Amino acid sequence: MFDVPRKQRIEYPGAVYHVISRGNYRKELFLKEQTGQSFEKALFEAVERCGWQMHAYVIMSNHYHLAVETPEPNLVAGMRWLQSTFATRFNRLRNERGHVFQGRYKSLIVGEDGSLSGLVDYIHLNPVRAGLVSVNELREYPLSSYPKFFKESIRRGLCRGGFLSQLGFPDTRAGVRRYANHLKGYEKMESSELKKQASQYVQGWFIGSNDEKQALQKKITRENPDVEWEGVDLKVLNESKWENLVVDELKLLRKTENDLAHSPKGAEWKSRIAFILRSKTTANNPWIADRLNMGHPSRVTNLIKKWNP
Repeated sequence: MFDVPRKQRIEYPGAVYHVISRGNYRKELFLKEQTGQSFEKALFEAVERCGWQMHAYVIMSNHYHLAVETPEPNLVAGMRWLQSTFATRFNRLRNERGHVFQGRYKSLIVGEDGSLSGLVDYIHLNPVRAGLVSVNELREYPLSSYPKFFKESIRRGLCRGGFLSQLGFPDTRAGVRRYANHLKGYEKMESSELKKQASQYVQGWFIGSNDEKQALQKKITRENPDVEWEGVDLKVLNESKWENLVVDELKLLRKTENDLAHSPKGAEWKSRIAFILRSKTTANNPWIADRLNMGHPSRVTNLIKKWNP
């Protein structure tokens, strides 16, 4: 019998992520009893423990954003430590019990095509979009990497060189001042326009060019054939894996796309491929029926019964 697919997040050495997580306590999560400062402290402990490079972060009233690079493939382990450690400290501070965060955190991969600088802008401008400060007042928002980048001695784990270099600025305080002028360009944008532009940094599973996204998608699904990717946003990766399996089986059977289109819907070789898809992946009947031209999705279950051991 085939093994049940393992559900995983995408991890590899040197990956850069946009991590987003929301709290169960609405506006109170990071606002009372120094909970925001407590989370910031735990964040830098996680950075130290995991060897992460933090390109940007901001802690809002009920959620946070990170632009984090993982030299080792340890995002899951680090995030597990960070959120569980803060949850314990939060509940102790507030004399509360129960879950602190609202479900699983979201993690989007950041491409190498220059998208990091735009993401860092997006993260630093969160307080502006929320109406808490103006662009000129961003240095006064303490729970963010932005004011830290102006210091002569950068806190261990913070990394400003990556996004500054993408903008053509030196990794110096002078470069940060040029970055501050760069952010002032957003002052002319209307709030609705600013929010619309920001949507590209929170949707899907990848931030970057389509070419880079497709190349990474192909690489991931080919190198990890036994993995089902976790999260609705990664549906495209799972479907890519299902497609790879169909292509491989067609080659093995010496069948073509023309055979799929014109052979009987209940052909034995089609039901064999359907059985493999159902056994080795989480492909559903509608996708299988459509891809293999097997007619109504309800037929798939009956057609694969003969292949059950």
